[in-house]
Amino acid sequence: MSSIGLVIAIAVPILLLLSVMVFVSKRQQKATMQRGQARKVKDFALELSEALEFLLKVDNHKEIQGLILERVHQLNKTYLSALPKKEREGASIIDLEDLENKVKAGGKKKKVLKSDREIRYAKKQFSKILKSFGPLIKNKTASESTILEFKRYLRISILEMEVDSFTAQGDVAAQRGDVTTASGYYKAARRLLIDFKLQYTEKNNRVRELAKKSAALFNGGEEEGGSLAKELSKESEGDVDENGFSKNPNVDNKQKF
Repeated sequence: MSSIGLVIAIAVPILLLLSVMVFVSKRQQKATMQRGQARKVKDFALELSEALEFLLKVDNHKEIQGLILERVHQLNKTYLSALPKKEREGASIIDLEDLENKVKAGGKKKKVLKSDREIRYAKKQFSKILKSFGPLIKNKTASESTILEFKRYLRISILEMEVDSFTAQGDVAAQRGDVTTASGYYKAARRLLIDFKLQYTEKNNRVRELAKKSAALFNGGEEEGGSLAKELSKESEGDVDENGFSKNPNVDNKQKF
């Protein structure tokens, strides 16, 4: 065998082996990228599902809940398509049937959040929901006008929950004669309403009511209608309230939703 033939005999198998290695490496890289993309979709879908379950505990707007459920379904489909083909069968982000049943059962309106920590948690979950609306317009699941209406509703809802919480805590402080604390809560509630950019019918009325409550503190008067304080007191009974919030501030409530 000539020297050239010997070189070819050695080089061809090596080149074939290298080609196979490159091909396998590219397939592995592609699968890794697919899994990375799928993981990002999965993480967001899980967060949105958590937000939806929270929404069911504090609000009863069925159309919004149904729309968010549809978005979760869309993300689940995107997740499956992002996975390598051999990993798609039987894969799912969450138990969609269970989530559907919860949405069908309907949400309930929660009047008072008991602490600043619960308010922060609620704002975080509502923010996730608001961010999920954009793609629903792009893929024509809902019209822009519908989404704008729902965004307005949710922003007002979380504002009202925060105002109710501060008002209730102010009422409790007023009942025990702590004028300074009560005044601070009423002032914080009023400031939230005044700084809120959207206008709605009850806004100005609530500002006036809070001003009357503040004035009554220093005039020795007593405001009627302590229903929020009563509700706050009622929700404080037991270790966990009816919506799953723990009384203990050291307990992480995240898993409750």
